[in-house]
Amino acid sequence: MKAYAGLGEPEAEKRPPRLRRARELALASGRITFVRSGDVFAMDLATGVEAQLTRKTQRNVAPTFLGDGRRIAFLSNRDGMAWRVFLMNADGTEQRPITGKFSAWYGEPSFAISPDGARVAYVARARAPADEGLEELHLVEVASGDDQRIGQPATLSQCTFSPGGDAVHCVAGEFDAEHLLSVEVATRRVRRLPDAGNHMFSAARFLGDRLLFSASETGALCCQRSRLYTTALDGTGIKGLGSFWVSGSMRPEVSPKGSKIAVAWSVRVGGFGADYWNELTLLDANGGADRPLTSAFPRPFYSAYEPAWAPDDRHLAFTLSLCPYAGCEPTIRSVVVIDTRDAKAVPAFIAYGRGASWSPVP
Repeated sequence: MKAYAGLGEPEAEKRPPRLRRARELALASGRITFVRSGDVFAMDLATGVEAQLTRKTQRNVAPTFLGDGRRIAFLSNRDGMAWRVFLMNADGTEQRPITGKFSAWYGEPSFAISPDGARVAYVARARAPADEGLEELHLVEVASGDDQRIGQPATLSQCTFSPGGDAVHCVAGEFDAEHLLSVEVATRRVRRLPDAGNHMFSAARFLGDRLLFSASETGALCCQRSRLYTTALDGTGIKGLGSFWVSGSMRPEVSPKGSKIAVAWSVRVGGFGADYWNELTLLDANGGADRPLTSAFPRPFYSAYEPAWAPDDRHLAFTLSLCPYAGCEPTIRSVVVIDTRDAKAVPAFIAYGRGASWSPVP
């Protein structure tokens, strides 16, 4: 940390808290998946036994348990540079592709799978030369393999299925003029939801019978002010939620029972070119004070992101990365879990890796 080479004011004197052990969380059951060095792993939290589910065939990332906890969807580029969505049993057996090959303009492509595993929505690089730089939204029927492009090419990201799997919501548009769009799965109808003058949206999540998302009233990174909003499913009646806001980006994750919201947020401290500070804050979905979960870790050396709720509505997994410096890309990533009912909220170390997903079956 003494070799800090960034801009801004690092918290060099702050000592990070000592992580707890997983067994101190008293998790009697449950499984969690994560990615380490391009492979998917799973851990039985009751026993602490870890199992490797994929084996170094290029990269295997973004594991997601399906609704019954018996299957896991994930991305793999094992067939070459292009990606496909794969499905496997929860023990890693019977791995098979459920989409054709597709690619993204930058990094890993965006995909979502319905809770019952019947459909996949993915965002792929547009193929027509006239659409260079744009993406296409596709819906795939897993049973038949039918793959349909939905709507017209656009700038797309962060697609999610509704809890019932009957709709898909995505963020569309350029960063300074973003909005939400919805797709009715049965009819393939695409609708642009009203933005109420907002910009720079995050993915939509469901909070009861309303959509939850973050957005900024400004469309410039220099003066972004993100806060949470809710809207009816048709995009009407946009309302602010609570008073929590940041001068950067936010991504909310709603707990299974809708009682809490974990907000992953990122701000640049120290002006243009300075490091981003990545934090997690816990909000009560019914109001009340917000509660920082990761402020005890010195910034910008540590970052917290990718929150994932356990089915018990109580435990929260996330990725904690350490970047000791001279460069600085995160060099050590750990999956940790916090008991959100614990007043001290000291995370417990689960495993080295990132991108946790809980089995929905406790």
